Amino acid sequence: MSRAKSSSPSGISTQSIVWAAIGWAAIALMFYLFLSAPTDGPHIVKPEECDKVVKEFIVRPNWYRYGTYIFQTVAIACSGILCLRNWRSPKIISGRNVWLGLGLGILSWGIGNLIFGYLDFQYQSGLIAGGAKGAKDLVKTFPSIADIFFTATYVFLSWGMAMSVIGRRLNLYPKQWAIVGAVGFVGVGLAAYVTFAVGGGFTLDTGKILNIVYALGDIWLLVVATILLLAFWGGKAAQSWRLLGSAGISMFLSDLLFNYSINVADICKAKPYQSGEPAEFFWILAFILWGMAAALEFDLSSRPTTRSRRG
Repeated sequence: MSRAKSSSPSGISTQSIVWAAIGWAAIALMFYLFLSAPTDGPHIVKPEECDKVVKEFIVRPNWYRYGTYIFQTVAIACSGILCLRNWRSPKIISGRNVWLGLGLGILSWGIGNLIFGYLDFQYQSGLIAGGAKGAKDLVKTFPSIADIFFTATYVFLSWGMAMSVIGRRLNLYPKQWAIVGAVGFVGVGLAAYVTFAVGGGFTLDTGKILNIVYALGDIWLLVVATILLLAFWGGKAAQSWRLLGSAGISMFLSDLLFNYSINVADICKAKPYQSGEPAEFFWILAFILWGMAAALEFDLSSRPTTRSRRG
């Protein structure tokens, strides 16, 4: 039986999981690229933080925003379940703590994302309903209770990704370690630019502290992802580790673009941050890659050994 066609205990083959993941990513990409334009409006609003009424306020329609959360939530739920399945399986040869950390991190991000989405819908609907008179006591999307789960996400993901390299014989050449260092240096520079230069300098308010925590988590994911890609480049048995590395890079890119979009937004100039930015696709891609990695690793660990095949 080939690896691609082997089945999990649930009866769903690894090949089916991989193709479903690729299909979901392709549909999500087209959804973001072709339907993300703001078309609802123009509205006249008066945000609390603005001195004047904001005209020509155009937003993305709710049906599109609901769609983005559906794409994200399905990818998160499936990937989290696949990672936790690996953690529960005694056959996993790569270390079950890797998948426990990833599974908890992914599901924690999903809970935080749903809370953020609810608050985001409440804020925008209240802002539009208030009109030119202005809306009072609108909910805040950042910082909020959702950040508790986002913070937990980085703790779990950082732990899981760390377990993927700790205790392994990586055998990287000096030039490969130099590449890791260079990538880390670039990551620090980009994160610092977005967090401080674009984000309005260094302060000690809650929002800035959270941004720093998220930036540090993203840099760690980027460094570990680079190590995994360099150490496991080549060979079918290392496919899951390359996917883990690719997922870490995708997560770094999505968070970086998300923070940049928030920092350059100015609602008083009718340029607010709106959920549903095409850059959010990289979040979906990261979760899909983690799920595919979990499926391939489960398949590899469940295959009979050469001795059992001959016996």
